[in-house]
Amino acid sequence: MTFVLPLLKAGWKLRLPYNPIQDTDMPPTLQQRRRWIISLFLAVWALYGMTTNLWDQYGYNLMHAGVEAIAERRTFCLLGSDTPKFAKIGEEKPMPGRDASTDVFFYHGRLYPVKQPGMFFLGAIIYKPLSLMGLRYNREYNLAAALVSWLTSGLLGALAVALLFAQALREGLPLRPALIAALSLGIGTIFFAYGGVLHHDFIAGCLFFFAYYLLYGRGFQTPINAGHFLFAGLLGGFAVTTSVLAVMFVAPFAAAVIWSRGLRPFFILTLGFIIGLIPLLFYDWACFGNPFMLPNAAAKDVYTLPQIIPWKSLKEQFFWYFISWRSLWAFSPILIFAFWGLCARIKEGNLNKDAWMLVSAVSNLFLTVPFIPSRGGSAFGPRYLLPAVPLLAVGVLPILQKFESWRKELPRPLRQLVWALFGLAFSMSVAICFSGALRGSMHGMDVHPYYYRLTVALGLSSILETPGAFPLLYPLIFLTAAVFFFFPRQKQES
Repeated sequence: MTFVLPLLKAGWKLRLPYNPIQDTDMPPTLQQRRRWIISLFLAVWALYGMTTNLWDQYGYNLMHAGVEAIAERRTFCLLGSDTPKFAKIGEEKPMPGRDASTDVFFYHGRLYPVKQPGMFFLGAIIYKPLSLMGLRYNREYNLAAALVSWLTSGLLGALAVALLFAQALREGLPLRPALIAALSLGIGTIFFAYGGVLHHDFIAGCLFFFAYYLLYGRGFQTPINAGHFLFAGLLGGFAVTTSVLAVMFVAPFAAAVIWSRGLRPFFILTLGFIIGLIPLLFYDWACFGNPFMLPNAAAKDVYTLPQIIPWKSLKEQFFWYFISWRSLWAFSPILIFAFWGLCARIKEGNLNKDAWMLVSAVSNLFLTVPFIPSRGGSAFGPRYLLPAVPLLAVGVLPILQKFESWRKELPRPLRQLVWALFGLAFSMSVAICFSGALRGSMHGMDVHPYYYRLTVALGLSSILETPGAFPLLYPLIFLTAAVFFFFPRQKQES
C-alpha cells in the first residue's frame, strides 16, 4: 500500500482545474451550451440502454421479425425465418407478450405485419452490419434485439430530449429549468417506457419532433434555407411511413408553414414529404400490388382505424384516454402543465404560429384517437397518444419561463405552492414511468394496477423480470433531486 500516497500526490498535481458554474449575469457561451447538450444526450441515451429489458424484446418480437426479413432474407414476408423467437408468429392462438404476435395477417399466402414499415427499414440499417459481424437474431437474440432497439429508438429518443434542452437554452431558460424541461420528456412521460423498444409510434413521434425543431425549435431569428424545409418534409413523410397516427400532424404542420413561411417553402416541404413516403409506397406495391394500400387496409383491420362509433362507446373512449386512471395524465401528470403551457404560449407574440401548430397537432390526435375502437392492446399508458408526447412536452418551456417571471409578480407562498405542485407532478411522472421502463411497456395497468407501479417506483415492491436493474432507481432519485435543488441557478441578462 506504500505506492498509494505517491499516486494520490501525483493525481492531485495533475488534477483538472475546478471551475464551478457561479451565479452570473453572463449568458452561457455557445461552447458551454454544446457541451451541456452533448452531455445530456449521452446520459439519457445511456439510461435508455440500461433500462432496455428483455421482457420488451420478447413482447415486441414482431418488430424484429420484420427487421430480420429485410436485412437477412431481402423480403417483407415473415415466413421462412430460422430464428426460434419468430417461429410462432402467426399462430392462431398466441400468448401475448412472449414469442408470438396477433398483429399479422396472410395476404395471398404470405404473412405480413399489420404495421407501417418505417421501423423495419430503420432497424434493418442497424441490424445488417451487426449480422455481418456475426451478431444475428437466431444466435444471440437477446443481445441483437437489445442493440437494435437501443441504436434506433434509444438513440432517437435521447436526441429528442437533447434538442428540447437546446431549445430551452435558446429561449433563455437558465440551466436548471432547461434540464427540468428536457427531463420532463426524457424520464417523466410514457416516452421513457418506450425508449428501449423498437416501436413505430415512438419513432414517428421523434421524427415529427425533429421536423418541428428544424423549422421552429431553433428560433424564428435563425436563418432557414430550402434544405431545412426539404429535410423537415422528409422527416414528416418518413414519420407517416413509420406510423399511420402521424398523419394527424401533417395538416397542422403544413398550415403552420404556409402561415409563417409562405407558399414556396410549403412546396419544398411537400416535395420532401413525398420523398419520405417513397419507402411506404414501395412497400405497399411490393406486398399488396397497390402503392396506396396500407397494411391496415390490406388486413381489413378496421379496429385500428378511425371510424364512426356509437355515442356510448365514444364517451367511454374519451373517459379512458383523458379522465380514468389509465389516461395520459395519470401516467404522466407533468403533461398537465405542458398542455397548459402550450395554450399559454399562443399569446406570446412571434411564437404564436409555432404554438398554434403544436396545439393543433396535439389536439388533432387527441380528438381522433377516441374514434379508433382499439386502444392499442397491452401497453404502458395510452400508446396511441405516444406520437404527440414530444410535441406536447414543448409546453413545459413556457411554464418554466413563467416561474421565472412569477418571482416578481406573485406572492412568495403562492409561488412556492405552484412550484411544489409542479415538482410533485414531475416526481410522480418519473416514478411511474421509471417502473414502466424497467417492468416493460407490453403489459400495462390492466395487468399491474396503478398502485403497483407506484410501489415499484418507491422501492416497496420488486420487479422479478429485471433482476439487478432495480438499484438504478437510486441514482435516478439523485438525478431528480440534483436537477431541482443542487444545480446552481444562472441568472438571465438584465
